[in-house]
Amino acid sequence: MSNMTNEELLQKAAITTDALASAGKLNPAQSAKFLDYVVEEAKLKSIARVERMSKGEAWEIDKIGVGRRVAVPASEAQDPKIRRGVTTSKVTVVPKEIMVPFELGDQFKQVNIEGDDVEDVIVRMMARQAANDLEELFLNGNTLGAAVLESEYMDGGSDTHYRKDSYLALYDGFLRLADAGGSVDAAGANVAAAIFGQAMRQMPTKFRRNRQNLRWLMPSDILELWQEKIAARATGAGDAALTGFDGMPKIFGVPAVDVPLMPFESRVVEHVTLNGTTAVNLRYAPVKDVVVTPSTLGVVPTAAYISATDYTVSLANGTIVRIGGGAITDGQVVKVTYTARPQILLTALQNLIIVLAKEITIEKDRDIFRGVNQYAIRMTAGVGIEEDTALVKVKNLGTSV
Repeated sequence: MSNMTNEELLQKAAITTDALASAGKLNPAQSAKFLDYVVEEAKLKSIARVERMSKGEAWEIDKIGVGRRVAVPASEAQDPKIRRGVTTSKVTVVPKEIMVPFELGDQFKQVNIEGDDVEDVIVRMMARQAANDLEELFLNGNTLGAAVLESEYMDGGSDTHYRKDSYLALYDGFLRLADAGGSVDAAGANVAAAIFGQAMRQMPTKFRRNRQNLRWLMPSDILELWQEKIAARATGAGDAALTGFDGMPKIFGVPAVDVPLMPFESRVVEHVTLNGTTAVNLRYAPVKDVVVTPSTLGVVPTAAYISATDYTVSLANGTIVRIGGGAITDGQVVKVTYTARPQILLTALQNLIIVLAKEITIEKDRDIFRGVNQYAIRMTAGVGIEEDTALVKVKNLGTSV
Protein backbone atom coordinates (compact mmCIF):
# COMPACT_ATOMS: atom_id res chain seq x y z
CA MET A 1 0.00 0.00 0.00
CA SER A 2 1.06 3.66 -0.18
CA ASN A 3 3.11 5.41 2.49
CA MET A 4 0.62 8.24 2.94
CA THR A 5 -0.66 9.01 6.42
CA ASN A 6 -4.25 8.18 7.35
CA GLU A 7 -5.09 11.87 7.28
CA GLU A 8 -3.72 12.23 3.75
CA LEU A 9 -5.58 9.13 2.62
CA LEU A 10 -8.84 10.51 3.98
CA GLN A 11 -8.23 13.84 2.29
CA LYS A 12 -7.53 12.18 -1.05
CA ALA A 13 -10.80 10.28 -0.88
CA ALA A 14 -12.49 13.64 -1.51
CA ILE A 15 -15.79 12.31 -0.17
CA THR A 16 -17.74 14.17 2.50
CA THR A 17 -21.38 14.09 3.42
CA ASP A 18 -21.67 17.71 2.28
CA ALA A 19 -20.34 16.76 -1.16
CA LEU A 20 -23.37 14.74 -2.16
CA ALA A 21 -25.31 15.96 -5.15
CA SER A 22 -28.97 15.38 -5.72
CA ALA A 23 -30.11 11.76 -5.28
CA GLY A 24 -26.63 10.88 -3.98
CA LYS A 25 -24.92 11.01 -7.36
CA LEU A 26 -21.47 12.59 -7.25
CA ASN A 27 -20.76 15.23 -9.82
CA PRO A 28 -18.09 14.38 -12.47
CA ALA A 29 -15.27 16.08 -10.55
CA GLN A 30 -16.14 14.26 -7.31
CA SER A 31 -16.43 10.91 -9.11
CA ALA A 32 -13.08 11.48 -10.82
CA LYS A 33 -11.42 12.17 -7.46
CA PHE A 34 -12.98 9.07 -5.96
CA LEU A 35 -11.71 6.92 -8.84
CA ASP A 36 -8.27 8.53 -8.59
CA TYR A 37 -8.25 7.47 -4.95
CA VAL A 38 -9.34 3.91 -5.74
CA VAL A 39 -6.65 3.58 -8.41
CA GLU A 40 -3.94 5.14 -6.24
CA GLU A 41 -4.62 2.68 -3.44
CA ALA A 42 -4.39 -0.31 -5.80
CA LYS A 43 -1.04 -2.08 -5.95
CA LEU A 44 -1.87 -2.98 -9.55
CA LYS A 45 -2.13 0.66 -10.64
CA SER A 46 1.28 0.77 -12.35
CA ILE A 47 0.87 -2.65 -13.97
CA ALA A 48 -2.71 -2.90 -15.19
CA ARG A 49 -4.41 -0.84 -17.85
CA VAL A 50 -7.13 1.21 -16.13
CA GLU A 51 -10.06 2.32 -18.28
CA ARG A 52 -12.88 4.59 -17.19
CA MET A 53 -16.18 4.13 -18.92
CA SER A 54 -19.66 5.49 -18.90
CA LYS A 55 -21.99 3.21 -17.01
CA GLY A 56 -23.19 0.46 -19.32
CA GLU A 57 -23.51 -3.26 -19.87
CA ALA A 58 -20.12 -4.06 -21.38
CA TRP A 59 -16.83 -2.51 -22.42
CA GLU A 60 -14.94 -3.62 -25.54
CA ILE A 61 -11.38 -3.14 -26.72
CA ASP A 62 -10.33 -3.82 -30.30
CA LYS A 63 -7.24 -6.00 -30.73
CA ILE A 64 -5.16 -5.79 -33.90
CA GLY A 65 -2.24 -8.09 -34.61
CA VAL A 66 -0.20 -9.54 -37.45
CA GLY A 67 0.50 -12.98 -36.01
CA ARG A 68 3.09 -14.02 -38.65
CA ARG A 69 6.08 -12.82 -40.68
CA VAL A 70 5.15 -9.93 -42.96
CA ALA A 71 8.40 -9.47 -44.91
CA VAL A 72 8.95 -11.24 -48.26
CA PRO A 73 11.81 -11.21 -50.80
CA ALA A 74 11.70 -8.31 -53.23
CA SER A 75 12.60 -8.58 -56.90
CA GLU A 76 13.02 -5.61 -59.19
CA ALA A 77 9.90 -4.80 -61.22
CA GLN A 78 8.06 -7.90 -60.00
CA ASP A 79 4.91 -8.25 -57.92
CA PRO A 80 5.61 -10.74 -55.06
CA LYS A 81 2.01 -12.04 -55.45
CA ILE A 82 1.66 -12.09 -51.63
CA ARG A 83 -0.34 -9.72 -49.47
CA ARG A 84 -0.11 -9.63 -45.72
CA GLY A 85 -3.07 -8.65 -43.55
CA VAL A 86 -3.93 -8.17 -39.91
CA THR A 87 -6.11 -10.14 -37.56
CA THR A 88 -8.72 -8.40 -35.47
CA SER A 89 -10.65 -9.44 -32.38
CA LYS A 90 -12.27 -7.93 -29.32
CA VAL A 91 -11.83 -8.21 -25.57
CA THR A 92 -15.12 -7.76 -23.75
CA VAL A 93 -15.33 -6.83 -20.07
CA VAL A 94 -18.72 -6.94 -18.36
CA PRO A 95 -18.47 -4.80 -15.19
CA LYS A 96 -20.65 -5.52 -12.16
CA GLU A 97 -22.22 -3.10 -9.71
CA ILE A 98 -20.78 -3.17 -6.20
CA MET A 99 -22.30 -1.65 -3.08
CA VAL A 100 -20.77 -0.74 0.28
CA PRO A 101 -23.63 -0.56 2.83
CA PHE A 102 -23.00 0.79 6.34
CA GLU A 103 -24.67 2.80 9.07
CA LEU A 104 -23.69 5.20 11.83
CA GLY A 105 -25.58 5.43 15.12
CA ASP A 106 -26.37 8.66 16.98
CA GLN A 107 -24.75 7.43 20.21
CA PHE A 108 -21.47 6.65 18.49
CA LYS A 109 -21.44 10.12 16.94
CA GLN A 110 -21.82 11.69 20.39
CA VAL A 111 -19.04 9.83 22.24
CA ASN A 112 -16.30 9.37 19.62
CA ILE A 113 -13.12 11.46 19.63
CA GLU A 114 -13.74 12.89 16.17
CA GLY A 115 -16.73 14.84 17.37
CA ASP A 116 -18.97 16.33 14.72
CA ASP A 117 -16.54 15.33 11.98
CA VAL A 118 -16.99 11.60 12.56
CA GLU A 119 -19.57 11.21 9.79
CA ASP A 120 -17.19 12.47 7.12
CA VAL A 121 -14.31 10.42 8.56
CA ILE A 122 -16.34 7.18 8.51
CA VAL A 123 -17.52 7.75 4.95
CA ARG A 124 -13.92 8.24 3.82
CA MET A 125 -12.72 5.19 5.74
CA MET A 126 -15.36 3.11 3.99
CA ALA A 127 -14.19 4.51 0.66
CA ARG A 128 -10.65 3.41 1.45
CA GLN A 129 -11.78 -0.09 2.42
CA ALA A 130 -13.85 -0.25 -0.76
CA ALA A 131 -10.63 0.31 -2.71
CA ASN A 132 -9.02 -2.66 -0.93
CA ASP A 133 -12.09 -4.81 -1.51
CA LEU A 134 -12.09 -3.97 -5.22
CA GLU A 135 -8.48 -5.07 -5.60
CA GLU A 136 -9.28 -8.30 -3.74
CA LEU A 137 -12.05 -8.94 -6.27
CA PHE A 138 -9.79 -8.01 -9.20
CA LEU A 139 -7.29 -10.65 -8.07
CA ASN A 140 -9.31 -13.41 -6.42
CA GLY A 141 -12.75 -13.36 -8.05
CA ASN A 142 -14.25 -16.71 -9.10
CA THR A 143 -17.75 -16.92 -10.54
CA LEU A 144 -18.33 -20.36 -8.98
CA GLY A 145 -18.30 -18.77 -5.53
CA ALA A 146 -16.29 -20.38 -2.74
CA ALA A 147 -18.04 -21.96 0.24
CA VAL A 148 -17.25 -19.88 3.33
CA LEU A 149 -18.47 -20.13 6.90
CA GLU A 150 -21.37 -17.75 7.38
CA SER A 151 -19.51 -16.25 10.37
CA GLU A 152 -16.60 -15.43 8.06
CA TYR A 153 -18.90 -13.65 5.64
CA MET A 154 -21.01 -11.67 8.10
CA ASP A 155 -21.11 -10.78 11.77
CA GLY A 156 -23.32 -13.07 13.84
CA GLY A 157 -23.31 -15.83 11.23
CA SER A 158 -23.08 -19.56 11.84
CA ASP A 159 -19.74 -21.16 12.77
CA THR A 160 -20.78 -24.54 11.36
CA HIS A 161 -22.77 -23.83 8.20
CA TYR A 162 -21.54 -22.49 4.87
CA ARG A 163 -22.78 -20.03 2.29
CA LYS A 164 -21.54 -18.88 -1.10
CA ASP A 165 -19.11 -15.96 -1.18
CA SER A 166 -21.33 -13.96 -3.49
CA TYR A 167 -18.99 -10.95 -3.57
CA LEU A 168 -15.97 -12.78 -5.00
CA ALA A 169 -18.40 -14.65 -7.28
CA LEU A 170 -19.23 -11.45 -9.19
CA TYR A 171 -16.66 -12.32 -11.85
CA ASP A 172 -13.40 -14.17 -12.43
CA GLY A 173 -10.35 -12.25 -11.25
CA PHE A 174 -6.85 -12.19 -12.68
CA LEU A 175 -5.69 -15.36 -10.90
CA ARG A 176 -8.56 -17.34 -12.42
CA LEU A 177 -8.35 -15.66 -15.84
CA ALA A 178 -4.65 -16.52 -15.92
CA ASP A 179 -5.57 -20.19 -16.37
CA ALA A 180 -6.11 -19.34 -20.05
CA GLY A 181 -2.44 -18.37 -20.41
CA GLY A 182 0.80 -20.26 -19.89
CA SER A 183 1.25 -22.47 -16.84
CA VAL A 184 4.12 -23.82 -14.74
CA ASP A 185 3.50 -26.40 -12.02
CA ALA A 186 6.18 -26.02 -9.34
CA ALA A 187 4.96 -29.32 -7.78
CA GLY A 188 5.79 -28.08 -4.28
CA ALA A 189 9.28 -26.78 -5.11
CA ASN A 190 10.25 -23.59 -3.32
CA VAL A 191 10.99 -20.34 -5.17
CA ALA A 192 14.19 -20.78 -7.15
CA ALA A 193 15.85 -19.64 -10.36
CA ALA A 194 14.71 -22.81 -12.11
CA ILE A 195 11.03 -22.04 -11.41
CA PHE A 196 11.33 -18.47 -12.65
CA GLY A 197 13.25 -19.71 -15.69
CA GLN A 198 10.46 -22.12 -16.62
CA ALA A 199 7.92 -19.30 -16.39
CA MET A 200 10.05 -17.07 -18.62
CA ARG A 201 10.26 -19.79 -21.25
CA GLN A 202 6.48 -20.13 -21.20
CA MET A 203 6.21 -16.50 -22.28
CA PRO A 204 6.40 -16.08 -26.08
CA THR A 205 9.67 -14.50 -27.21
CA LYS A 206 7.92 -11.49 -28.74
CA PHE A 207 6.73 -10.43 -25.27
CA ARG A 208 9.99 -11.07 -23.38
CA ARG A 209 12.34 -9.34 -25.79
CA ASN A 210 12.03 -6.21 -23.63
CA ARG A 211 11.99 -7.48 -20.06
CA GLN A 212 11.36 -4.02 -18.65
CA ASN A 213 7.84 -4.40 -20.10
CA LEU A 214 7.18 -7.48 -17.97
CA ARG A 215 6.35 -7.84 -14.29
CA TRP A 216 6.36 -10.63 -11.74
CA LEU A 217 3.31 -10.35 -9.46
CA MET A 218 3.51 -12.31 -6.23
CA PRO A 219 2.30 -12.42 -2.62
CA SER A 220 4.43 -10.35 -0.25
CA ASP A 221 5.61 -13.46 1.60
CA ILE A 222 6.83 -15.13 -1.60
CA LEU A 223 8.95 -12.11 -2.47
CA GLU A 224 10.32 -12.18 1.09
CA LEU A 225 11.24 -15.86 0.65
CA TRP A 226 13.04 -15.09 -2.60
CA GLN A 227 14.95 -12.21 -1.01
CA GLU A 228 15.87 -14.45 1.93
CA LYS A 229 17.23 -17.03 -0.50
CA ILE A 230 19.26 -14.39 -2.36
CA ALA A 231 20.47 -12.84 0.91
CA ALA A 232 22.19 -16.14 1.78
CA ARG A 233 24.62 -15.62 -1.12
CA ALA A 234 27.97 -14.01 -0.31
CA THR A 235 27.61 -11.47 -3.10
CA GLY A 236 26.64 -7.87 -3.60
CA ALA A 237 23.18 -9.01 -4.66
CA GLY A 238 22.91 -10.96 -1.42
CA ASP A 239 23.78 -7.88 0.63
CA ALA A 240 21.25 -5.83 -1.33
CA ALA A 241 18.54 -8.41 -0.72
CA LEU A 242 19.30 -8.34 3.01
CA THR A 243 19.55 -4.58 3.47
CA GLY A 244 16.80 -3.58 1.04
CA PHE A 245 16.55 -2.92 -2.68
CA ASP A 246 16.65 0.55 -4.19
CA GLY A 247 13.48 0.09 -6.21
CA MET A 248 11.89 -3.19 -7.30
CA PRO A 249 14.09 -6.30 -7.18
CA LYS A 250 14.60 -8.00 -10.54
CA ILE A 251 14.44 -11.69 -11.42
CA PHE A 252 15.93 -12.51 -14.83
CA GLY A 253 15.80 -8.81 -15.56
CA VAL A 254 12.06 -8.57 -14.81
CA PRO A 255 10.97 -6.32 -11.91
CA ALA A 256 9.17 -8.19 -9.12
CA VAL A 257 6.15 -6.58 -7.43
CA ASP A 258 4.74 -7.78 -4.13
CA VAL A 259 0.94 -7.55 -4.10
CA PRO A 260 -0.33 -7.58 -0.48
CA LEU A 261 -3.88 -8.63 -1.41
CA MET A 262 -2.60 -11.54 -3.50
CA PRO A 263 -3.02 -14.44 -1.02
CA PHE A 264 0.01 -16.43 0.12
CA GLU A 265 -2.10 -19.58 -0.04
CA SER A 266 -5.06 -19.26 -2.38
CA ARG A 267 -8.64 -20.25 -1.73
CA VAL A 268 -9.71 -22.22 -4.79
CA VAL A 269 -13.18 -23.38 -5.79
CA GLU A 270 -14.22 -25.76 -8.55
CA HIS A 271 -17.24 -27.87 -9.44
CA VAL A 272 -16.55 -31.54 -10.00
CA THR A 273 -18.75 -34.49 -10.92
CA LEU A 274 -18.36 -37.55 -8.67
CA ASN A 275 -19.18 -40.75 -10.53
CA GLY A 276 -19.19 -44.04 -8.64
CA THR A 277 -15.97 -44.34 -6.65
CA THR A 278 -13.67 -42.92 -9.32
CA ALA A 279 -11.10 -40.41 -8.08
CA VAL A 280 -11.30 -36.93 -9.60
CA ASN A 281 -8.22 -34.74 -9.92
CA LEU A 282 -8.49 -31.19 -8.60
CA ARG A 283 -6.64 -28.40 -10.42
CA TYR A 284 -4.04 -28.09 -7.67
CA ALA A 285 -2.05 -30.46 -5.47
CA PRO A 286 -1.36 -30.73 -2.63
CA VAL A 287 -4.42 -29.16 -1.00
CA LYS A 288 -5.75 -28.55 2.49
CA ASP A 289 -8.84 -27.21 4.30
CA VAL A 290 -11.18 -29.00 1.91
CA VAL A 291 -14.91 -28.20 2.15
CA VAL A 292 -17.43 -30.04 -0.05
CA THR A 293 -20.95 -28.65 -0.47
CA PRO A 294 -23.74 -28.85 -3.05
CA SER A 295 -22.82 -27.01 -6.23
CA THR A 296 -26.08 -25.07 -5.83
CA LEU A 297 -24.90 -23.52 -2.55
CA GLY A 298 -26.28 -20.00 -2.22
CA VAL A 299 -26.80 -17.46 0.54
CA VAL A 300 -28.80 -19.83 2.74
CA PRO A 301 -26.48 -21.40 5.37
CA THR A 302 -25.99 -25.09 4.57
CA ALA A 303 -24.11 -27.93 6.25
CA ALA A 304 -21.12 -29.30 4.35
CA TYR A 305 -20.78 -32.92 3.32
CA ILE A 306 -18.82 -35.06 5.78
CA SER A 307 -15.31 -36.30 5.06
CA ALA A 308 -14.88 -40.11 5.42
CA THR A 309 -18.68 -40.47 5.36
CA ASP A 310 -19.71 -38.83 2.10
CA TYR A 311 -16.31 -38.56 0.39
CA THR A 312 -12.59 -39.04 0.89
CA VAL A 313 -9.86 -36.71 -0.30
CA SER A 314 -6.15 -37.21 -0.80
CA LEU A 315 -4.59 -33.95 0.34
CA ALA A 316 -1.18 -34.86 -1.07
CA ASN A 317 -2.46 -35.88 -4.50
CA GLY A 318 -5.32 -33.39 -4.78
CA THR A 319 -7.98 -35.99 -5.56
CA ILE A 320 -11.51 -36.53 -4.28
CA VAL A 321 -13.60 -39.73 -4.29
CA ARG A 322 -17.28 -40.24 -3.54
CA ILE A 323 -18.20 -42.85 -0.89
CA GLY A 324 -21.10 -45.05 -1.92
CA GLY A 325 -24.06 -44.92 0.46
CA GLY A 326 -23.25 -41.39 1.62
CA ALA A 327 -25.21 -38.20 1.05
CA ILE A 328 -23.57 -37.49 -2.32
CA THR A 329 -25.47 -39.28 -5.07
CA ASP A 330 -23.78 -41.01 -8.00
CA GLY A 331 -23.07 -38.49 -10.76
CA GLN A 332 -23.68 -35.46 -8.55
CA VAL A 333 -21.86 -32.18 -9.16
CA VAL A 334 -20.38 -30.80 -5.96
CA LYS A 335 -18.62 -27.58 -5.04
CA VAL A 336 -15.11 -28.24 -3.72
CA THR A 337 -13.48 -25.33 -1.88
CA TYR A 338 -9.91 -25.74 -0.66
CA THR A 339 -6.63 -23.99 0.04
CA ALA A 340 -3.86 -24.37 -2.54
CA ARG A 341 -0.19 -23.53 -2.38
CA PRO A 342 1.09 -20.10 -3.49
CA GLN A 343 0.82 -18.76 -7.02
CA ILE A 344 2.65 -16.02 -8.90
CA LEU A 345 2.01 -14.34 -12.23
CA LEU A 346 4.29 -13.14 -15.01
CA THR A 347 2.58 -10.60 -17.23
CA ALA A 348 3.25 -7.92 -19.80
CA LEU A 349 2.58 -4.38 -18.63
CA GLN A 350 -0.90 -3.08 -19.45
CA ASN A 351 -2.04 -6.62 -20.25
CA LEU A 352 -4.32 -6.78 -17.23
CA ILE A 353 -7.37 -4.57 -17.74
CA ILE A 354 -9.37 -2.84 -15.01
CA VAL A 355 -12.59 -1.10 -16.03
CA LEU A 356 -14.22 1.43 -13.70
CA ALA A 357 -17.48 3.24 -14.38
CA LYS A 358 -17.24 7.01 -14.06
CA GLU A 359 -20.50 7.31 -12.14
CA ILE A 360 -20.27 6.93 -8.36
CA THR A 361 -23.14 7.37 -5.92
CA ILE A 362 -23.14 7.73 -2.14
CA GLU A 363 -26.70 7.70 -0.84
CA LYS A 364 -27.76 8.53 2.69
CA ASP A 365 -30.98 7.75 4.53
CA ARG A 366 -32.26 8.08 8.07
CA ASP A 367 -33.87 5.41 10.27
CA ILE A 368 -35.59 7.54 12.89
CA PHE A 369 -36.76 4.54 14.94
CA ARG A 370 -33.29 3.03 15.37
CA GLY A 371 -31.49 6.38 15.51
CA VAL A 372 -29.00 5.64 12.74
CA ASN A 373 -27.88 7.16 9.46
CA GLN A 374 -27.60 4.60 6.65
CA TYR A 375 -25.25 4.87 3.69
CA ALA A 376 -24.66 3.02 0.43
CA ILE A 377 -21.65 3.62 -1.82
CA ARG A 378 -22.29 2.26 -5.31
CA MET A 379 -19.71 1.74 -8.04
CA THR A 380 -19.26 -0.45 -11.11
CA ALA A 381 -16.05 -2.32 -12.01
CA GLY A 382 -14.75 -5.26 -14.03
CA VAL A 383 -11.52 -6.90 -15.19
CA GLY A 384 -10.17 -8.66 -18.27
CA ILE A 385 -6.97 -9.73 -20.02
CA GLU A 386 -5.95 -8.30 -23.38
CA GLU A 387 -3.59 -11.10 -24.48
CA ASP A 388 -3.74 -14.54 -22.82
CA THR A 389 -0.37 -15.57 -24.21
CA ALA A 390 1.30 -12.60 -22.47
CA LEU A 391 0.41 -14.08 -19.07
CA VAL A 392 1.94 -17.04 -17.24
CA LYS A 393 0.83 -18.54 -13.94
CA VAL A 394 3.17 -20.47 -11.63
CA LYS A 395 1.20 -22.68 -9.25
CA ASN A 396 1.83 -25.12 -6.40
CA LEU A 397 4.88 -23.27 -5.06
CA GLY A 398 6.50 -24.37 -1.83
CA THR A 399 6.07 -22.27 1.32
CA SER A 400 9.65 -22.04 2.59
CA VAL A 401 13.12 -21.03 1.46
